[in-house]
Amino acid sequence: MIRIPEPGRFELRLADGAANPYLLQAGILAAGLDGIDNTRDPGKRLDINMYTHGHTVEVAKTLPLNLLDALRVLEGSEVLNKRLGALVPSYLKLKRLEWDSYARHLSAWERDNTLDA
Repeated sequence: MIRIPEPGRFELRLADGAANPYLLQAGILAAGLDGIDNTRDPGKRLDINMYTHGHTVEVAKTLPLNLLDALRVLEGSEVLNKRLGALVPSYLKLKRLEWDSYARHLSAWERDNTLDA
């Protein structure tokens, strides 16, 4: 989501504080350059508060709900794979190990709610 509060200024509102700032900027630049090179249509402008009314927009794309889904999207992204090169497979390998470690962890909720046998 991009917010344009005034002419000559824009804010990218999707970035998360947990993101690697270098990879985030590289991804944004790669996507932007691809958009320029291929004259991609960014879509219709929406002048609404996406936090309160975003659910009413039928054409709005959604973000991955977890790390594994995000890794699958990255793996399938021709743009990022082309523009970021060998970094993508290495990053995917590292983050899949992180996901596997997370998935093997048994949370307190799971212990309390599923181990009643």
